[in-house]
Amino acid sequence: MRYLPFVLLIGLACSPDSRSGGSNAPKPPAGCEAATHGVENGAFAEAARDDSSSASVSGGFTLTRENTCRKVALALVGPGGAAVARGEFLRSFGIVRLYLPPRLGHIEHADTAFTDDLVSSAYVVHGLDNQFYVDFHVVQPVLALARGAAGRLELDLAPGGGAVPTPAPHARNVVLIEPRQGAARYPLKVRGYARTFEANVQAWMSQAGTAVAATKTHTTAADWSTTWGEFELTIPSGPSGDVELFVGEESAKDGTPVGVTIPLRMP
Repeated sequence: MRYLPFVLLIGLACSPDSRSGGSNAPKPPAGCEAATHGVENGAFAEAARDDSSSASVSGGFTLTRENTCRKVALALVGPGGAAVARGEFLRSFGIVRLYLPPRLGHIEHADTAFTDDLVSSAYVVHGLDNQFYVDFHVVQPVLALARGAAGRLELDLAPGGGAVPTPAPHARNVVLIEPRQGAARYPLKVRGYARTFEANVQAWMSQAGTAVAATKTHTTAADWSTTWGEFELTIPSGPSGDVELFVGEESAKDGTPVGVTIPLRMP
């Protein structure tokens, strides 16, 4: 069987600043349409359509710069078929999410970090619903525009819209999407993705440096060997006041917690 490459292209563009009011205002390069047609929050227009692409392998990430645009590419390999721009902008989490073709099964590069002032990282995630998706974590307010085409998905990002939070806290084995540090309440929903040993994800709260045994819980992520696996769990109750939430795993060598710890204030 002969395979053809699919490429997921992400273009990041700076839009004109209306306050400059003159010819000195930068113009978005051709193809960077998010500045005028981008989504500030929610699903892209093609989100409800089925994806007929048969890509089965995702390759590496690349980033190139062209004037004020950044283009990130994630290679996908497999038979032909029209790709569909299924995805959404989860603005409250600072994440642009694109769903990958349904036959995807092999991941060559599960994540990457970018040295850039608009986007910090990308993760290929195996969801709890058995779908694969790629999350792009943005670090500045942006507008997003996704388009489907034969053999590829395209996404433009341009500065604009409301504020986005600080990028999700992460460690080598955990990315914590929810909660973020600060005020929270019970029951506490804990969501993210992990590459912990055998997909076992643990969580607990500590107060004054001591773990609160009643809050210790665990769950199984959707993956760990192929790529990042989505997880979700709930801590129904616990201590009030200033606490720390840990999410991750205990080292098999010495029991040391390995993962993400964030401060919270509970009522």
